Amino acid sequence: MAFNKVGITGANGVVGRVLLKGLGAEYQLKAFTRRPVDFPSAIVNFEKAAEVQGAFAGLEAVIHLAADPSPAASWEQVREHNLEGMYQVCEECVRSGVKRLVFASTNHTQHGNTIRTTPETLDPRKRLHMRLGDPPNPDSLYAVSKLFGENLGKLYQQRHGLEFVGLRIGWIVEADDPTIMRGTPAEDYLRAMFLSHRDCVEAHRRALEVKAEYLLAYVVSDNGRRVFDLEETARTLGFVSRDDAETYFARGK
Repeated sequence: MAFNKVGITGANGVVGRVLLKGLGAEYQLKAFTRRPVDFPSAIVNFEKAAEVQGAFAGLEAVIHLAADPSPAASWEQVREHNLEGMYQVCEECVRSGVKRLVFASTNHTQHGNTIRTTPETLDPRKRLHMRLGDPPNPDSLYAVSKLFGENLGKLYQQRHGLEFVGLRIGWIVEADDPTIMRGTPAEDYLRAMFLSHRDCVEAHRRALEVKAEYLLAYVVSDNGRRVFDLEETARTLGFVSRDDAETYFARGK
């Protein structure tokens, strides 16, 4: 195991809670949230420089989830929570001697190729298997902010030696069941982008253990309707997803 003492920002979100549960037995985790929650956490607003300084002392790696997660977020929202917050996290990683930053990027950085009407719909007629090296096509200001994070991570890796693993995460739902969107405009999108809880945990485990200086990867389940090519992710990150949204839909027939 490369790292043991790991911070998780945005720990109160769906991904954060899944990781606290799934990784807690293997790592010494420190949760960060914006406000008091129903589990122990350090309260930090990551867009505020004064609150961030010293927050990561003693940590070896940080999983950075904190952000405005909405594809409908305004410029003011992404500028404050996603751009400024990401910058402050990178600065604190360098100050505190954190070795690796695992960054929650998003499928939305390329979803402009497959969007139907809104960032939470998908045109099923577009049979694509996009690759990580394909040009970005963001579908929202939120997606643009995540591309900023990927590029800021590259700069900090080159300038400061901060190891960076950016995960282009699909759609994880609290119920761990993609059929919750059956019959809605978002059904096709979720069937393509679904990320199960156990696949989410395994991907982040790999992100903490893989030998890498800078790496981007897709983190979606092995969905029959997926639009991403997962071969490079399997080769470089060592993450092979186990679940498929279609299995859940087949059970409900």
